[in-house]
Amino acid sequence: MKKCALINDLSGFGKCSLGVGIPIISVLGIEAHPMPTAVLSAQTGYSSYEKVDLTEYMPLFFNEWNKQGFTFDGILTGYFSEEKQIDAVMDFAKCSNALLLADPVMGDDGQRYDGFTDALCEKIKALALSADIITPNVTELYLLTGERDVQKGAEIMLSSGVKSVVVTGIKKDNQIGNAVFEKDRYEEFYSDYSKNGSCSGTGDMLASIVMGKILSGSDIFSAVKTATEFISLVIQNSDIQNRNDGVDFEKYLYTLGCDNYEKK
Repeated sequence: MKKCALINDLSGFGKCSLGVGIPIISVLGIEAHPMPTAVLSAQTGYSSYEKVDLTEYMPLFFNEWNKQGFTFDGILTGYFSEEKQIDAVMDFAKCSNALLLADPVMGDDGQRYDGFTDALCEKIKALALSADIITPNVTELYLLTGERDVQKGAEIMLSSGVKSVVVTGIKKDNQIGNAVFEKDRYEEFYSDYSKNGSCSGTGDMLASIVMGKILSGSDIFSAVKTATEFISLVIQNSDIQNRNDGVDFEKYLYTLGCDNYEKK
């Protein structure tokens, strides 16, 4: 089985980050190997939470992985709380031939998340520029490039060496979707905008599906199409009282794994 390192936070409440990444990567037939950047009582969208920061342990864990000779086919990154965490990840990635997918978590709805300083965002940008694939939402693409036009922002990242740019959360008429940009191809995938609006963890779901599908042999366009359809399905069929709680994705995981099971 192929192996993927998942570098993200672990939140007790709010279905996001490693809480969605591990099961999605696993159901797609890829071994999931988590490295938590922090452990939180609940994700940061809630009114209060407790957090244990794991910055000092990350280099130790990476050193152990290297010492044991563990290798990875993919590295998927998400939430970071400290600049030193990104330094550790970039050092780790340099020693690997793995596909690097960076989800540059920084903000949404036109605003930077609380606690994300200029220095931290610059480190996240450096990681994004070193990645093969990035999956920013519209706000994060602006924070990365200073460009409000999605296509122009994606072109800036492509010209800087990123192979594929997936921009999420693009609103168009009564639909919401994701656009995939490569140097010689561009494609959009839309679904009806949900009455439930945006929900916690959907960006993590998309990044995880894209990574898992690509490691399973799909191209990025079909991977994003699958992710768009899956996220639409779970949002439309979730009982959402609080957007911070996330969506009821668990009962639909089998739909992602069908192709893998049929091949057995």
